[in-house]
Amino acid sequence: MVATVGTLLIWLGVTQLSTALWGPEMSLPKHVTNAVGTFALAVPLVLAMCRYLDRRAISSLGLTGGKQAFRDVLYGALTWLIPAAIGMTAGLSFGWLEVRIESSVAEIVGAVLLLVVLVFTYEAFSEELIFRGYIYRNLTTVATPWIAVVVQALLFSTFGTALWVINNGWGVLFERSILFFGMAIVAGCVRLIAGSIWASIGFHLAFQVIMQLFLGSHYANIHVSNESIFILTTAVVAFCAATTIAGMLWREAPNWTKPDSALAETRPRRTTS
Repeated sequence: MVATVGTLLIWLGVTQLSTALWGPEMSLPKHVTNAVGTFALAVPLVLAMCRYLDRRAISSLGLTGGKQAFRDVLYGALTWLIPAAIGMTAGLSFGWLEVRIESSVAEIVGAVLLLVVLVFTYEAFSEELIFRGYIYRNLTTVATPWIAVVVQALLFSTFGTALWVINNGWGVLFERSILFFGMAIVAGCVRLIAGSIWASIGFHLAFQVIMQLFLGSHYANIHVSNESIFILTTAVVAFCAATTIAGMLWREAPNWTKPDSALAETRPRRTTS
């Protein structure tokens, strides 16, 4: 709970600062300010809590390195992109949805690359490190992994919904609480199945980049005929199918039912002078 409250305070402080600097409407300078501010404050906080408060190695958060990290990010992104692409294709084929792209190929590529950097910095890495990294990993020491997935999802939903309600009013309460809880459950399951936080980072990254590319108006000139149908055929379909795709990509049987007693062994030893 302390980590959740601390995270909320960081996000609120940074977003209030960016609003004071750039105004209430989202813009590139505001997005950059949010991304840099939250990353610079949240990531060191989590790493410090892990290393000095819990006295555990940073690797206990599921932060592998090298080729495995790259593979897990890619696979995590595919758990969202594959079902979302299938759902969107069905929506377009049956005439439920129309998408008009008025930007050039170069502009689309540039927008995607920019969004990958901003989303990774502002949302995917920082939020995953906190909720599917630090909080989830601590929960698995005292609870079964599936319970840890549910609890971290409740905390993430509380964090995300509170942030939206404070900034946008109570009208978004139901919609955002359901969205954040569902997304966090799926991301937590992907993280559990993969055994790596990079997998949920990839899932989160793909989800947010596509949503902001198609439904935002700041980075590319793309028009969607019906936003609700677009969300249904992409995000909702992906949320429903992501864990199945994850099970096909990571073949080792995941541990759903046993607390991770081995995590205590990752505590670094104290040295004496």
